[in-house]
Amino acid sequence: MNFLAHVVVAARCGNQSPEAALGAALPDLAKMAGVRYDRDVLPADVRWGVDCHHRADARFHADRRFLDGAALLRRLAAERGVPPGPAPAVGHAGWELLLDGAVAAEAAEPFLGAVAVATSVPVDRPDDWRRLVGTLGDRWWLRYDDPAFVADRLVGMTARRPRLALDPAHRPAVVDVLAEVQPAVYAVAQDVSQWVVSSTRPSAVQASP
Repeated sequence: MNFLAHVVVAARCGNQSPEAALGAALPDLAKMAGVRYDRDVLPADVRWGVDCHHRADARFHADRRFLDGAALLRRLAAERGVPPGPAPAVGHAGWELLLDGAVAAEAAEPFLGAVAVATSVPVDRPDDWRRLVGTLGDRWWLRYDDPAFVADRLVGMTARRPRLALDPAHRPAVVDVLAEVQPAVYAVAQDVSQWVVSSTRPSAVQASP
């Protein structure tokens, strides 16, 4: 799952505070900003969200709908010439980003609440963190419903990883396969999200130590 779907899961699990939404998105956002944080010093609701994030990821990554969908996307990308290195990234991350597009409308309000309190999180590189947070208010993340935008994100996400790097020359093929798979992702998005909630809620709603 990517950060918007995590925000939706956290809210559906029963904690709708901005801090919980921030915690649910924090592991993904921290990677994007290239920063680190210490879970043990986070405010209680932010810590709750971080814990919910990790439980939800474990459930989601075992879901057959995700596994089959990512495998299909990977195969379609390979058939269109995407090399063996980046093709799995297109399958895995591409499916997750399309899922974000499917739930973006529901995630928008709680995520904007999270953005409003994000700079309060202590991180090791605060300037980089503030730089990312400053862009989130532009709502560029609402564009995950656009396969072309998702393809651009995949190019950017993999650029610093030589084995996984997606050549921009393959971008048109990736746009095509994302558009082909998108209806199937949208068809199961709510069921997948709710299954993650139902299997995450019993432990996720307990207060963090």
